[in-house]
Amino acid sequence: MEFHNYTILIVEDDEIILDIFSRIFKREFNVVSCPTVESFYQALHKFKVDLFVMDMALGDKKNGLDLIKELRDSVEYKTTPIVVVSAHAYIRDERIALTAGADKYIRKPIENKYLVNEVKRILLDKIHLN
Repeated sequence: MEFHNYTILIVEDDEIILDIFSRIFKREFNVVSCPTVESFYQALHKFKVDLFVMDMALGDKKNGLDLIKELRDSVEYKTTPIVVVSAHAYIRDERIALTAGADKYIRKPIENKYLVNEVKRILLDKIHLN
């Protein structure tokens, strides 16, 4: 299946990780990179997002958990898949993110191929459900 028509929005405050994630996804997806919460809000007004890849700790007034809750409370992104990729390694952190509405919680460090394959699987599952 072709994924070039799907847009992934990446929210990650670590510029090196953001660059790596952007590069690995740009091969097959449209990618919007957001290093800050402010850029996240700007991107939501400009793009139709098909899947979010989000860090939990964003070094801002809001964190990934806040953004997940806001997305789930919105009409437009209530069911849009959210993949959390975080260095928070505790089971409790995973449970909190999934309860807030994340579809998948992946701990850093992560193999790039695994991340891309998980994103594809989640998008395919969503397509088959619709």
